[in-house]
Amino acid sequence: MQIARYQEGPDKTRSAFTLVELLVVLSIIAILIAILMPALGASRSAARDLECKSRLRSVASEFIMFADATAGVRRGESDRYGADRFRIEDFQEKIYGVHEFWSGPDETSQEIARTQASLVCPSAGGPLNRIAGVPCSDGAIGPQENVSTGFNKRLERKTEVVSGWTVQRPVYLTSKILNQPDVPLVFDVDGAAAVENGQLPYYSAPGITNDKTVDLFESGDFWFPAKRHGGQLNVAFVGGHVLASKEPVSEPYWRWGYLFE
Repeated sequence: MQIARYQEGPDKTRSAFTLVELLVVLSIIAILIAILMPALGASRSAARDLECKSRLRSVASEFIMFADATAGVRRGESDRYGADRFRIEDFQEKIYGVHEFWSGPDETSQEIARTQASLVCPSAGGPLNRIAGVPCSDGAIGPQENVSTGFNKRLERKTEVVSGWTVQRPVYLTSKILNQPDVPLVFDVDGAAAVENGQLPYYSAPGITNDKTVDLFESGDFWFPAKRHGGQLNVAFVGGHVLASKEPVSEPYWRWGYLFE
């Protein structure tokens, strides 16, 4: 008896994705991306916020050394005022490395490296340049609309009444300022808003009208904070600590109205 033999042919089963399966996979990937992107964005924002606070804290720490009359640090033009008097502008120039503290090459201007600049907020946009041979008050740092960090203007200027006229006077700080740890020192500012107000962005201060002092700040023209960290303003204080608030002027222990005598 002859047995029939059958030869197996090639397996014609296909293993490729169907169009429906491919669309399902793409939909799942899109959903996962939509879920992960806010988390990644929040992580990046948190990292920039942490870096901003770290930079402000380092500036406050350097200020403590700069203000200490026994530290023997170089103070630029303030050295001519004596061992225990200085202008905050000289400290600002030291941090930026301009004027007497120029640390760059011989060129007249140099771009500030964002990764190394203590006075550049990592969440701010736009590059900054520093110019050799001029102080901050003459525009050593610019473009001014890109300036992202400013000092408390009440530590730079004060109001005096002379013969019935209100005039601005420079503030000469001493080591006694270190006895006021809750006075704001340096914080995030909006350089573009300062330029729009016709002001230099290097110094800022809120107008406080509930005190007995009539000063140049009451107009509010010098107040241009930048709440770029989740709607909060990062502030470093004379005492070296850094805090954040959505309503910084309303904080009960933040001494915005302090005037150095």
